[in-house]
Amino acid sequence: MAGLALAQGLGVAGGFFLPAWGIAPAIFLSILALALLIKAKATPAAACLPIIFCVGWISLLPWTGAPNPDGHISSYVDAGPATITGTLVERPDQFSDRTRFVLRVEDLNSSGPLKGRIRTTVRPPAPELVEGARVRFKSDIRSFRNFSNPGGFDYVRYMRLKNIFGSAYVRGKDKLEILEAPDGFFTRTEKSLGRLIEESAPESGRPLLRALLLGDKKAVDQDTRDLFADAGIAHVLAISGLHIGMVAVFALFLFKWVLSCSERLLLSGRLFQVSAVLTMAPVLFYGILTGMAPSTQRAVIMVGVFLMAYVFNRDYDSLNTLGAAAVVILLWNPPALFNVGFQLSFTAVFCILYGLKKIPFKTIPITWGEKARRRVLIYLLIPVIALLGTAPIVLHYFDRISLIGPLANLIVVPLIGFAVLPLALMAGLIHPILPWMSGIMTAAAGHLLQFVLLLSKWLAAVPFASAMPVKPNALEMGLYYAALFALINVKKKWGAALLAMCLVGGLADAGYWAHQRFGREDLQVTFLDVGQGSAILMEFPGGTCMLVDGGGLSASSSFDTGRMIVAPFLWQRKIHAIEYLVLTHPQHDHAGGLGYIAERFRIKEFWSNGQPAPIHAYEHLMAACERKGVLRPSLGELHRPKSIQGVTARVLHPAPGFEAGLGDDVQLNENSLVLKLSWDDQSILFTGDIEEQGEASLLKRCPPEILQSTLLAAPHHGSRTSSTQAFVEAVRPEHVVFTTGYQNWYGFPHEEVVHRYEEIGAKIYNTGTQGACTFTAAKDHWSGKAFIDLSRKGKKAGKP
Repeated sequence: MAGLALAQGLGVAGGFFLPAWGIAPAIFLSILALALLIKAKATPAAACLPIIFCVGWISLLPWTGAPNPDGHISSYVDAGPATITGTLVERPDQFSDRTRFVLRVEDLNSSGPLKGRIRTTVRPPAPELVEGARVRFKSDIRSFRNFSNPGGFDYVRYMRLKNIFGSAYVRGKDKLEILEAPDGFFTRTEKSLGRLIEESAPESGRPLLRALLLGDKKAVDQDTRDLFADAGIAHVLAISGLHIGMVAVFALFLFKWVLSCSERLLLSGRLFQVSAVLTMAPVLFYGILTGMAPSTQRAVIMVGVFLMAYVFNRDYDSLNTLGAAAVVILLWNPPALFNVGFQLSFTAVFCILYGLKKIPFKTIPITWGEKARRRVLIYLLIPVIALLGTAPIVLHYFDRISLIGPLANLIVVPLIGFAVLPLALMAGLIHPILPWMSGIMTAAAGHLLQFVLLLSKWLAAVPFASAMPVKPNALEMGLYYAALFALINVKKKWGAALLAMCLVGGLADAGYWAHQRFGREDLQVTFLDVGQGSAILMEFPGGTCMLVDGGGLSASSSFDTGRMIVAPFLWQRKIHAIEYLVLTHPQHDHAGGLGYIAERFRIKEFWSNGQPAPIHAYEHLMAACERKGVLRPSLGELHRPKSIQGVTARVLHPAPGFEAGLGDDVQLNENSLVLKLSWDDQSILFTGDIEEQGEASLLKRCPPEILQSTLLAAPHHGSRTSSTQAFVEAVRPEHVVFTTGYQNWYGFPHEEVVHRYEEIGAKIYNTGTQGACTFTAAKDHWSGKAFIDLSRKGKKAGKP
């Protein structure tokens, strides 16, 4: 079954990464392989591999092909406001600032039945919603759009794999009408357990208890999830083998104890088999109650096969059972292959089972002491094997790995598995008949989780508890797993040869990236697509880096551009140090992402105009710089020219005598740090959000030869109140970049501003329509390239 699961997974991956027309040659090659296998008298399982591969490829077609537009919601996306009626298809995600759910649309403007799903966000106060509720509201249905950066996350494809075709937005519960609210058994149970947790558990333990008992991971805030990730115990929040296994063990012993009262069952010798069959009911119930995530599905199937093996007196093969679980899940839901929970769950379990199988234990334990020592050794090895087996996946998705994880798991997993979970499960079981006792048990479980939280803080605070090595790409992940597999089988000739090939490949890859990072002799600047905001990366000769601003959405948004956009871009370029972190001015669209960058990257110096602002993004950034001891040169020092790898950096604005103080948005804009970098005949001017007043101040203090630049980051995103005629003529850039959001509400860049730059012959770039814009400076010119080539579409960069 493991081989069939691998073939099916490769087929699904082929359907995702390769073009649709590739299915024809894939089928042809599969038929050829099948014929060769039959001719070679291969086993039936081996002969089925090509067929399973094609089945996997074809099974993904409904998620990759375009839907039939007739009667489908995709035909109504971006078509204006509409009255939408539909049903929630899964449990809503509750956040502090919003409620989010997936809606199966049934009707639009009373036009008749429709198919398709949309994701809906409701701003507080939101009504109490449950899975299966029918609702009606009025909203636009907007298409999804990616942040268009090299190596960026393909959010559009991600939502397509979830069969979600658009997004809707509702402001408050008064705008959403609940037509029908189901009150089934699972809904009542979930509500009852939720109330039990809220009434009995201590406040800090409630989110964790909801995650463990109800599978509601969204209840756990981002700081706690980061803390658990640093401590290496984030997996305990996902309902998987630990949780399902405890339910199965608890139920199995309970049924055995109850059924042992039956003399007839005892005499028949089938007490264990009957108990095993009955145990599947609570296992399935718990899986459904907690949402049946991929890791939960895998655990439920494996436990089910294990129990059925005892019922029918069959041998239990763990690797084949794992393969069977993968086959079932991928047949039911092929896109599950691309779910990080699926990948981590199956990889971890496979590595543990395969690794323990390959460990050359010298003797078979006979005495009780030998058996105990063997079990302790296996217990100590399991977290280490899991860490080694999942390291590339963890690094690829989460950009850091916990080195203290094996130690933390030795403490936390038994505490969760043998104390917290039994208490919570027993509390849920007896709640209808002994509510006072269930309250005591829930409180005890909550206090234990408070201890887990405190322990996680201690462990995460240990020096070098977690590390952030380079983020591996697909090639590097493949080399790692091939080398690991070869190392396990190194005593075989092919194992040693494969290991040598992997080492050579790894050295070549390391050499390539070392040259890319530290061997470059040019100057490169990338204007990232961060929506309506600005984030600009400078890469100097020799690999020194400067980040000017970090983007950011509105103050009410929980989307962190530093975490979700800027940091992943830096990591995929193997950048872990930002020598110069620059904030032009403390507003959300420039400072919002810098706090995360300051926390997660090595920062040498922080440059700003020194003006504070009472916003969380700025306070977060300053706290991170203070905690890490980052140097902060004064504005007077920044006005003195500084050489960075042969590039001259000089701050031009505000004036050296500027007195920093709190100001309104206009003052913050006008006081933006203006920075010029010069390299031979090429130069770039960063202007922040200065407008007419700031531009006039620059023109008054700086002669034309100082202001003139070949590349310009347009002031204030191209607003009408910036880029005055005098400023444009003084700078006279050859290239100008507007950092804007796609179809932004402000109408940036303004047509008049774009026209002024066009009149002087400047080439226009716009991150809102072209995505990330990258410029490389030779000694005599800039060469620019946009992520999206609008010339092929017959459009201009100035406007969408």
